[in-house]
Amino acid sequence: MPKSPVLEQKDFAREALIAATSKSKVGNFIEVIEEGDGLASYLFENNQKGYVGWRWSVTIFQGDSSEPTVSEIVLMPGPDSLVAPDWVPWSERLADYKALQLELEKQAALDAEDAEDSDEDTDTDSDESDSDDEEVEVEAVVEEATQDESAVANLEEGEDSENDSEDTGRKPPRFLRRRKGFKIKKARGKGKNPQD
Repeated sequence: MPKSPVLEQKDFAREALIAATSKSKVGNFIEVIEEGDGLASYLFENNQKGYVGWRWSVTIFQGDSSEPTVSEIVLMPGPDSLVAPDWVPWSERLADYKALQLELEKQAALDAEDAEDSDEDTDTDSDESDSDDEEVEVEAVVEEATQDESAVANLEEGEDSENDSEDTGRKPPRFLRRRKGFKIKKARGKGKNPQD
């Protein structure tokens, strides 16, 4: 019994697919889809890593008296394959974003009103404790002022100690030694004390 044209084209489609890709990428035959007018698409499993569930589609055309020819070879997603989500136009995504921002602003305004209401409730209860808070603030300001005075005194002591270090013969910083008009260099050259 001779082979039917569909089975002959299936073998022809497999050979064309192997020639276009490689034998290791082509899996078992799945089905044939009749497109009409001498067109038929043959689906084969795909064995490539990363394309689980995808299928090879080989579309063959055969006229009444001609030899079959390959129209196209395509890798198509199957029903279980992982595909990208549907495209959503920018105008729709922007409208969704603006609606979300508006909703968040309304929620923030409601939260602020709730916070003000709760502050008013606590203000009536805490009028008695305000005088205690003022005393604590005054004490903190006085303490800060005394710390500033002691810092100024420490700074003045530090300036005197720097002058004393020049008497001990400590070298000045490198950038000062390079300057022509540096007093210590001139004073050392003449054998005088730089503070004279």
